[in-house]
Amino acid sequence: MAEQLKPPKKGILKNSTSFDKTERKSSLKETKWDEMNIIATFHPADKDYGHMKIEEPKTPFNYACPDEAAETAETEAIDSDVLAQKIRLGAEQPLKAMEQVDEDDEENMTAEQLEAHRQFEAKRKSHYNEFYAVKLARQLMEKDEELLEAESEEGAGPSSAAGPSSSSAEPAPASDSAPSTSS
Repeated sequence: MAEQLKPPKKGILKNSTSFDKTERKSSLKETKWDEMNIIATFHPADKDYGHMKIEEPKTPFNYACPDEAAETAETEAIDSDVLAQKIRLGAEQPLKAMEQVDEDDEENMTAEQLEAHRQFEAKRKSHYNEFYAVKLARQLMEKDEELLEAESEEGAGPSSAAGPSSSSAEPAPASDSAPSTSS
C-alpha cells in the first residue's frame, strides 16, 4: 500500500516548456508591414483608383412619349381585306415545325455510308428493345417463383438438404441465355 502512495517518477502531463517553445517560434515568423511603402506603391497621389470618368456619348435611344403611342393606335386602322389575305396565305403554307427535313438523305449516301447507317439502326433497335427486356424479366421471375415453390415442396420432404444446392446452380444458365448484342 505504501508503494501506491509514492509519486510517479514521470508525470503523464506535458511539461509547460513544450508550450512555450511553440510561442517563441510563432514570434519569429511575425509579419512586419512597411506601411509607407504600401502607401507609395498602391495609393500614389496622382492616381485615382476606381473613380474613372467615362467620356463617350450615350447610346442613342428614342424615348417614346405615352401621348404619341395613343395617337398612332387610333390613326392606324387595320384593313380587314389585307388581314384576310395574309391569313389565307399563311393557311396555305405548311408550318415549319411540321415539315420533315432529311439531312441524311439515303439517296445521297455512298454504299459504305448506307451499310454503316443500317448497322447503326440495327444496333440502336436492339439496344432500345424494351419489350424484349420486359419479356425476359417476366420469364426470369416466373422461373424464380417456380424454384421457390419447388424448394418449399422439397423442404417438406425427406431430402431437404439436396434441394437448395441444386436450385442455386439452375438460374445461372437462364441469365446466359439472353441474346448478346456485342457483335
